[in-house]
Amino acid sequence: MADDMQSGSDRDAIDRKLGDEWSEWAGDLSKYEKQINEGKALFLTYYFAALFAVTAVSMAVYYMISPRLYGFSPALDAVVMWAVAGVFTAVFVWSLMLFITVVTGRNIMLAFKSEGLHVEWLYPAVFKIAAVFGISRDRVGNSLVKVNNALIFATKKRFSASNLLVLLPRCLDPEMRLKVAEVTKKYSCRVFTATGGSSARQMVKKIRPDAIIGVACERDLVAGMSDSPKVIPIIAITNIRPHGPCKDTVIDVDELENAIRFLVKN
Repeated sequence: MADDMQSGSDRDAIDRKLGDEWSEWAGDLSKYEKQINEGKALFLTYYFAALFAVTAVSMAVYYMISPRLYGFSPALDAVVMWAVAGVFTAVFVWSLMLFITVVTGRNIMLAFKSEGLHVEWLYPAVFKIAAVFGISRDRVGNSLVKVNNALIFATKKRFSASNLLVLLPRCLDPEMRLKVAEVTKKYSCRVFTATGGSSARQMVKKIRPDAIIGVACERDLVAGMSDSPKVIPIIAITNIRPHGPCKDTVIDVDELENAIRFLVKN
């Protein structure tokens, strides 16, 4: 019986073409998070936890090297101290404005021009701290995507894309693909089915869109948003994976249409 179950798991694992982000998946659906619906609070909580941790480590490093800097030059020690304090003060001020904007939906980013959530330098710390508390990478990614989308919606109220690109995954269910095609045709969007991150990047470079709507799993969306040009706003839509990753996935078509209408509303 155990051998039969293992064989079934093995067959399920190879019954699809896995994306790069899922190379370690072994086909065990019993331990797989098929549908994730996290709120924005999850990512924001671990974002600030990671920010405090990085700040503490940086201050500790400065504390250890400060005597040598002072011995070499008191002026150099003062410059380094104020530089470190200034950088982290600016980051915390920006993060506070981000928090208020995302939570309230009111743009208070002031002079900061936001094209989405681009804090990739902190993602490794966010994921590691969340993992310590048993929070999976996909759950954090789901929340991260919602924070990014909320930021786009709050800061792009007058935005109008004349060249909108919708990036789809190859794993969409056939019926779902037809529904998506109806919606994208209705708004005359450019649509491209990406076979991987490299093909998506090539298409973005080729057509230079005003904005992008990316449909994929949390892992691919986070990687794609990190690799994309920072001047292009991206709304990310996570898929639902009832059969595991990279096979017959579905999405909320209404969510897709709302995103398209927002980006091309003018």
